[in-house]
Amino acid sequence: MISTILMKRALSDLRLRAGSHIMTGLVVCLTMLILSFFLLVYYNARAFVDRFGSELGIIVFLKTDTPSNKIPEIYQRISRLDGIQGVNYVSPEEAFKRLERYLGEEKEILQGVSPTFIPPSFEIAMDRAVFNLEHIKRLAAELKRWPEVDKVQYGQDWINRLQFFVSVAGKVVVMGGLLLLVSAAFVVSNTIKLTVYARQEELEILRLVGATNGFIETPFLIEAFLQGLGGSLTAVVVLYGVYRYLLQAVSASQLFRGVGLAFLPFSYVSVLIAASVGLCVIGTAFAMRRFLRL
Repeated sequence: MISTILMKRALSDLRLRAGSHIMTGLVVCLTMLILSFFLLVYYNARAFVDRFGSELGIIVFLKTDTPSNKIPEIYQRISRLDGIQGVNYVSPEEAFKRLERYLGEEKEILQGVSPTFIPPSFEIAMDRAVFNLEHIKRLAAELKRWPEVDKVQYGQDWINRLQFFVSVAGKVVVMGGLLLLVSAAFVVSNTIKLTVYARQEELEILRLVGATNGFIETPFLIEAFLQGLGGSLTAVVVLYGVYRYLLQAVSASQLFRGVGLAFLPFSYVSVLIAASVGLCVIGTAFAMRRFLRL
């Protein structure tokens, strides 16, 4: 019965002061939309790094004087290494043909050049089920010690740069998100505080007739809860619309074709909504306690 009365008081105040509450909800929505958008970008950037890393391979260049009859032996030795999914031998002739296809109309610059200037090599595909960048580093170091190996290449620098970028982006998202959430809580609590001042006489009457502090405070906490919940849910809906638009744009682009985009998982969305609601309620509770001197 009491809970029904408190809910009716909160809803009644929301209707009477709909303008200020709508503006507050829009501030919460915009704050959560900005935060969730950058979180979406960070989430997909991290997924891209993981996917790019899992597709990372090793290219082993042999010495040009390596006898042809040793190629099968080296192939078998590489195949027996841990974490290897597949090995492909690339002869100098095959590598030369690839270079011609890559140059396209400019392949004339290779006229008179012998394919033997390109050393034979092995392309090693790593097993994604046991992918680990440290394992690739150890494997590359081991291969470099083989007497037949001249050079070992893999995208270590690119992976390190991407991982560093994603790490920095994650810290920026966390710090910016905290600032945005605190700002939203500040706006909501100040809106509630203005409502309290506007209803000061009514609240004093309630206290004179014996209303407890909890009875007075609860409707305002309900309003903060609804503002935080409504603003964050609206932000998630708008973000999903933005995501669908970006997904279509990426799918239609030749440049970004094959770059998959994913929406935020349910756990991320739940944390965003809970954080929005929690900070709005906590900010309002502190504002009410200071005002009512509870």
